[in-house]
Amino acid sequence: MRLTRWRMLWILLTKNFLSCFLPEWAKLLIGLAVILGAGVAGTLLSLEDGSIVGVLLVSLGLGACAVAFATDRWRRRFRWRCPALPLDDQPRLRELVADAARLAGFDAVPKVHVSAWAEVRASRTRRGKPILLVGLPLLLAADEAELHTLMVGELLAARRWRWHERWAVHLFVAHHPEWSWLGEETVSLREALWAETRSIVGSERFAAGMRAERLLSGAFGWHTTRYVAPFSGSGGAADVYESFLWKIQRDGLLTRVRPAPALPGMVEVIDWDTAQPIGDGVALMPVPSGVMSTVPPKLATRLGKVVSHKLIGRGGFALGMRPFRMADLPVEAWARVGAHQREVVLEAAAKLIGRQATNLDVVELVVAGRANELEWWHKEQPCPHPTPGVCALLPLFDVALRRKGYVHEHTFAQRELVGPLGDRVGLVELAAKAERGEPYGILLGGLMTGRDADADAGRLAAESLAHGDPTGWFERLYAESASGDAIVPWDSRSPHFLLTEWAHPGHGRALVVGAGLGDDAEHLAGLGYETVAFDVSESAVRLAQERFPGSEVRYQVADLLAPPPEWRHAFDLVVEIMTVQALPEPLHGRAIAAIAEFVRPGGTLLVIASGREEGGPVFAPPWPLTPSEIGGFATGGLESGKVEDLRDGERHRWRAAFHRPA
Repeated sequence: MRLTRWRMLWILLTKNFLSCFLPEWAKLLIGLAVILGAGVAGTLLSLEDGSIVGVLLVSLGLGACAVAFATDRWRRRFRWRCPALPLDDQPRLRELVADAARLAGFDAVPKVHVSAWAEVRASRTRRGKPILLVGLPLLLAADEAELHTLMVGELLAARRWRWHERWAVHLFVAHHPEWSWLGEETVSLREALWAETRSIVGSERFAAGMRAERLLSGAFGWHTTRYVAPFSGSGGAADVYESFLWKIQRDGLLTRVRPAPALPGMVEVIDWDTAQPIGDGVALMPVPSGVMSTVPPKLATRLGKVVSHKLIGRGGFALGMRPFRMADLPVEAWARVGAHQREVVLEAAAKLIGRQATNLDVVELVVAGRANELEWWHKEQPCPHPTPGVCALLPLFDVALRRKGYVHEHTFAQRELVGPLGDRVGLVELAAKAERGEPYGILLGGLMTGRDADADAGRLAAESLAHGDPTGWFERLYAESASGDAIVPWDSRSPHFLLTEWAHPGHGRALVVGAGLGDDAEHLAGLGYETVAFDVSESAVRLAQERFPGSEVRYQVADLLAPPPEWRHAFDLVVEIMTVQALPEPLHGRAIAAIAEFVRPGGTLLVIASGREEGGPVFAPPWPLTPSEIGGFATGGLESGKVEDLRDGERHRWRAAFHRPA
């Protein structure tokens, strides 16, 4: 079966595709015109027989007026959604457009319109003049050579393809992939176009341009679905493109995202599965430098409304609604987004297992490798996450951590959360380890056991203190965490960020007080220190050694209140992070004096702790340190250095350095 003008016209009329491009009010207007014409015809039919010609003329006239009116409104709507871009204000873009038109065989420089989406399209006026439609995401993020290649290809299509061929390629490939004969025609058209484009720009540039369009289309589609869609009903987001650029330039979005799925019938130019797989540290696309470095505010707001309108459907949004900035939305608004996504995942899990689902059910499905069986909207979207299992777990982890007081570090990096004590959690890394079945940490332990980390620590501490043993609860906590019966609330599986900010490569001996599972000690060893790390809990030391086999850190069991005598004045760097505050207040002075004794002449002590005011309330454990207790580390010959009083909302922390003169 061959594609011809008449066949395309017949398909358009019989399949009612023309109505897809008309708004509801235009369809209603045309319908009223037809009804009115039929009414006039019926009235005049009762008169002279010759009047039927006049009736038909009136009906045709009314229908033509309705179509003309609808077409005019459609053109106005197009101009609003795709405003013209004056090339006089964009000299570099004008050069690219003019050169692309020349290579495609046009004498005139095309008129350029800007689209809200990552696309390039070209057409011709009735007089044969070219028109280019270029997506703003491509103008901001595509390399000049890639954008030039895409424009050459589309302008060639506008010059070579006839109207019915363009309809076939840009409409039916997406809407009717089951029409194999049409697919063959469109594939043939595309391959011929691509071959001509390659002959002009070269094979490497052609492949780079096609890859850029697919990647940016997928990245922008994911970004709008994840960040814009939840708030589209409130108005247009004025910082859609600002946030998209941030995700690319500051958050590495293009190095992580998979391309948009190929349309049915589209021939793949690149083998995405073998060329550069996700997760091997190789960027699929370098951070680009777009033709436009900034977005005019009016244009960004206007196209932000278009994006919001598209995301929620035609009938649910008024273009005149007040725009807003996503960066200014409160934390609670983003928390509601995560909660909604969690409910969607739980509903998908419930359909799969045939009963009401819990967090534990989702984790078990993911660990069992059944994440692909979960049917939810995110499954069909391009995604920057490594696996479907990670995607399913992220909203669960997000909600659980926010309930514990964690907040996002940056509005557009929701996968990074900061805890009340300053610890940071990367949701993607946490979910990836959970997918592998690693039962550890604050969040995963809570999901698997249904227990609360703070409740476990409080229970064990109270029992230990009731028996007059202020440190025995540490061993019970670590031992029960190894068996899955408790959770270590400070186990974030990463060194403390106040330590990583402060510490630099060095040498000499370092001592980590209350090392726990070894994150801080391993960080110091990586900086070049000969590191000793101790904890009062035998289970903690054993777990740290198992976690870091072959480590250069020397882990050992020791009691801070009765340390080995050979440690006196033995270390160039001593690091104390939130160990003293885990002890009852009457023991603080004794523990502080013991820590100060570890520092050798010329050495340094770093203290990181939660803070409170003198006489402030305490919800133990822990017992945060007061200003006088922080100052108390300057004892036994230690001199106070820089003391930082760090406050972030309700969080209060100390970071203080002390030195022993040489």
